[in-house]
Amino acid sequence: MPDVVITGLGSVAPNGVGKDNFWNALCEGKSGIRRISRFDPSEYSSQIAGEIPLEWIENIEPFPENGRAWSTHLIIAAARMALQDANMSREEFARLRSGIWVGISTSDMRVVESEYDLFKINGSTKPTVIPSSFPHAAASTLASEFKCSGQVVTVSTGCPSGIFSIIYAVESILQGNTEVALAGGGDAPITPFVLACFCASGLLPGSYNDEPAIASRPFDARREGGVLSEGSGMLLLEDAEKALARGAKILGRITGWSITNATSPKSLKSSIVSSLQESLKKAKLALADIDYISAHAPGDRFIDKIETQAIKEVFGDYAYNMPVSSIKSMIGNPLAASGPLQVIATTQIIGNKFIPPTVNYQYPDPHCDLDYVPNRGRVARVDTALVNLHGIGGCNASLVVTGP
Repeated sequence: MPDVVITGLGSVAPNGVGKDNFWNALCEGKSGIRRISRFDPSEYSSQIAGEIPLEWIENIEPFPENGRAWSTHLIIAAARMALQDANMSREEFARLRSGIWVGISTSDMRVVESEYDLFKINGSTKPTVIPSSFPHAAASTLASEFKCSGQVVTVSTGCPSGIFSIIYAVESILQGNTEVALAGGGDAPITPFVLACFCASGLLPGSYNDEPAIASRPFDARREGGVLSEGSGMLLLEDAEKALARGAKILGRITGWSITNATSPKSLKSSIVSSLQESLKKAKLALADIDYISAHAPGDRFIDKIETQAIKEVFGDYAYNMPVSSIKSMIGNPLAASGPLQVIATTQIIGNKFIPPTVNYQYPDPHCDLDYVPNRGRVARVDTALVNLHGIGGCNASLVVTGP
């Protein structure tokens, strides 16, 4: 059975672009949440988000004037960085049995909304709207630019989409169908209509518009919901034997995973419990082998509590001796980018022996009583970690990342 390793990391987050900038921002507890600048948000109950300035990625991937969607642009930038980090050229990627898996939540609404506004005025639209905005646009654009003729797949399951993509890529490598894969996901949901929909759902915080940096408060008693964000994360995954043969630096290994589904809010805890347990079983690990959990924890009052209960049910008393943190306290919830960015952060935690904090943890919630690495990061040896994701609609995923 082949072993699947991580050899390249590409991160585009609202608090830092590039794996070093992203990592440094996490370690410093730097928030990427700010007042929305792309349109006037004053009429919305929540007026803040995790925006990514265009100039942050211009030197990596200049924004073309061909109608490319912003979400596609973010994903391509992350993919380029992952290939570069792995010291693999486009030519080598194309020459190998390569594949591309991209998670995305929906069509690019930035294109859809702007073109629909023009359609209402002019009664016509551009011929590029469909190819630039449909969900598979990012994966197909990557395949075209990187000459990938193998499996090219888009996954759309909400927040877990990116981590599902990583899991499917790992399975393809294990089955011998793929030697090297670009896998991850991204989303760009900060648009007037999408923000209105999220506000109407009651999922976003409304009391921190004047203090955006403290709005994302996972596990905190005064949390009001996740902060909408954009971003992307892409990993280069390889068959370990072939990666070593080409002299690649191995950053981490993916040794266990699970996908489950909750059919109602009442079944969410049991679904998360199953996901955690099955990923541990697949990796052949005992409870005490886990040194750290990267929690989904968006700052939602219900989900943060249920995830905490699930961790305690799986790990028992050991749960209180194990650090659990949420990088969403600093980056908000970038939907399909959440899982890949958590995997990237976890891989760096293992490599750097340091756990970034859960910031804005000020008021303890008696229902959330684990070690959330509050407000200040810490030096810690982490050899094996769990990454946990949940999405609207009931999808859950857990992934085990180990050191090289």
